[in-house]
Amino acid sequence: MTPPPIDIIVPVYNAPLDLAACVDSVLEHSGGDFRLLLIDDASPDPDISAYFGALRARRLEQIVLLRNPSNLGFTLTANRGIVEARKVADIVLLNSDTVVTRGWLDKLARCAASDARIGTITPFSNNAEICSLPRFCVNNPWPRDTEAMVSALERAAVPTYPDLPTGVGFCLYVRRTLLDAIGAFDPAFDLGYGEENDLCLRAAAAGYRNVLCEDVLVLHRGGSSFGDKRAALSERNMVLLVERHPDYLDLVHEYIAADPLRPLRELALSLHRIRGGPRHAILHLLHGHGGGTEYHVRALIAASSEAFRHYLLIAVGDNWRLEDYVSGELVAYDFQRAAGESWSEFLGGIASRFEIDLIHLHSISGCRQGLQSSLVGLGIPYGYTVHDLNFACPTITFLGAEGRYCGAITDTGRCRVCLAAHAEFAHIDIEAWREAHRGLLDHAAFTIAPSRWAAQTLSKYFPHHSPAIIEHGSASGAAREDAVYTRIALPDDGIPTVAVIGAIGADKGARRLERLVAMTRERRLRLRWVLIGYLDRGREQSQSVDAVFTQHGPFDSREIGALLDHYRVRLVAYPSVCPETFSFTLSEAWAAGRPVVVPPIGALAERVRASGGGWVLSESEWLDDERMLARIGALVAPEHAAAYAAAAKHAATAPQSTLEAMAEATMAIWHDALVRAPRRATVAPVSPARCLDALHYKAWSPSTSWARQPEQHSSAAQAIPASATPPKRNAALVSMVRASLSIRHTFAGRLLYRLAPRRLIDALRQQL
Repeated sequence: MTPPPIDIIVPVYNAPLDLAACVDSVLEHSGGDFRLLLIDDASPDPDISAYFGALRARRLEQIVLLRNPSNLGFTLTANRGIVEARKVADIVLLNSDTVVTRGWLDKLARCAASDARIGTITPFSNNAEICSLPRFCVNNPWPRDTEAMVSALERAAVPTYPDLPTGVGFCLYVRRTLLDAIGAFDPAFDLGYGEENDLCLRAAAAGYRNVLCEDVLVLHRGGSSFGDKRAALSERNMVLLVERHPDYLDLVHEYIAADPLRPLRELALSLHRIRGGPRHAILHLLHGHGGGTEYHVRALIAASSEAFRHYLLIAVGDNWRLEDYVSGELVAYDFQRAAGESWSEFLGGIASRFEIDLIHLHSISGCRQGLQSSLVGLGIPYGYTVHDLNFACPTITFLGAEGRYCGAITDTGRCRVCLAAHAEFAHIDIEAWREAHRGLLDHAAFTIAPSRWAAQTLSKYFPHHSPAIIEHGSASGAAREDAVYTRIALPDDGIPTVAVIGAIGADKGARRLERLVAMTRERRLRLRWVLIGYLDRGREQSQSVDAVFTQHGPFDSREIGALLDHYRVRLVAYPSVCPETFSFTLSEAWAAGRPVVVPPIGALAERVRASGGGWVLSESEWLDDERMLARIGALVAPEHAAAYAAAAKHAATAPQSTLEAMAEATMAIWHDALVRAPRRATVAPVSPARCLDALHYKAWSPSTSWARQPEQHSSAAQAIPASATPPKRNAALVSMVRASLSIRHTFAGRLLYRLAPRRLIDALRQQL
């Protein structure tokens, strides 16, 4: 089918520089059978006449120059353009303060050709109310790289051409068949404001669609039209619009509340960041359990975001959540593996779409088999940080069936016996387990450990791998949605408080803590316990009647110092029964100047021995609750004051890696990996449609009252000739609305206010 000719109508009133930019962009970026109709609405600025003269001298066959003998206003000038346009041409109403971009007219025409029911088309813009991006209903700055944004919109588009409640008049494509059916703009809207909304509402009533063309960008300066008349025109015409279309405000308000275009904007902006952001992209892969691993990853991303694009992938079974941060805003994709789709196609498709150069594994426990089968042959370099020793032992904790630390033994015969005693691990072949993870490590571009203990322990199981040691950087903490900010009071009786910090499960010593509290109570020891966090039996904030034990509940880690002060904590204890690879809570305790007492295993013991910021329990003290309690009691006793003061000083001055140092060391490893093993992936990217599905995109449709057949709206869809005179308005109704607003603080005003239609009241209140 041959596309129809298109006539572009630009009403002109002053602003010659804006007009010149608009005309230049149209001539540069438009093709096919088009004409540009410029109509000077009796502009007083002599530069407009001069510009028209210069255009006339160029003898451009696409340009038609017209002038109104007197100022008619936007609405009647636009209608004149419709009359002057070719009778078979679709029209584009274009503001003179716009700049069009590559391919705009062809893409609008393609949109129109996709569905004969499309009556009006609006593109995206920086300033187009419900069609604005990046921020919705905001006048956004012009993009620094317009072509990059156009390209992103094209790559993000399916296209879907979603319905809108109304078009936006800065750039409005109108099909000729619609004009023939319902006529031009209603002259009742005088100089302008609301005439395009009225046209679109009449179009919907006649069975036509108002749609967005999501792969077109037209820049719009905006805000310069009408001058001092702007507020009065807006108020007057809003009343007229709502009087004609009583459901209009509800329709638009519901649309704005739903913001159905958000996924379209998010995908486009996410793809735009690929061109406009840092060159290389890192995909961080972890489980969905939160905790210290996720805390570290987010801190690392924040500290290196200027040098790399980062994506966080939480892989759990077939459901993978990809997080992208665009200008500080979270864009979250919920991808689902399709039936019959291989893991390589799934991971590779996501990586290709977002042009991932390097994958950083932090935990694969949420989708172990899928990741093991896809990473090695994917063609994208990857590396691994040892947050736990899960590659070596599926229990992670190294706890035997009796709940004791095994010492990280490597003998597979003893490991088989141990796993057989754990119901959840009894099915695991430990040799196959380690061999599969050895394969991952053998092909990894790098391996990182946060402590010497973690590095050495991994090497015990995988002797050919010696991880680089990069200590986790200390941060200011992070907020959490369930944080408790209410603080429980403790008796001010001089009894020393010992704190335990974190979410304490069995491996972190939950049962041991309960026994220590019970023994403290039974023996009436001058000791008090506070858990800044919660036990695995419940998160609720609580305190025992005798105040021997207080559970603060989930906390904002930025407040850890203040919480330690509030609860008058002298010592932070670690009743853990298994080793840790680092421990953020140890860093937080030291940052608050509190000495610690830790088990003789793992990174806790390594760090305390190196700094002197606390005490390491002996083997017998760690294994025996009574001896542990006795040691803790002695450490906070008055006679131990000198040793305590020395440990507290060492704690406060213990050297800790900064986020900047951690990020710098990690980035050096990333750069080296990219040089040694550049990306070679060839998997096809996931489609824009699939990305939109992952963003939960659902195209908006008008309510049934706006989706009726034309014959059901014979009065609403009545054609209005371009030269029609304004119809009579309900003057009494409008007068009542105005009167109620002007004297709304008086008794009479309140009475009128109750009688006036609510929608008109709301419309006018916005203008006062």
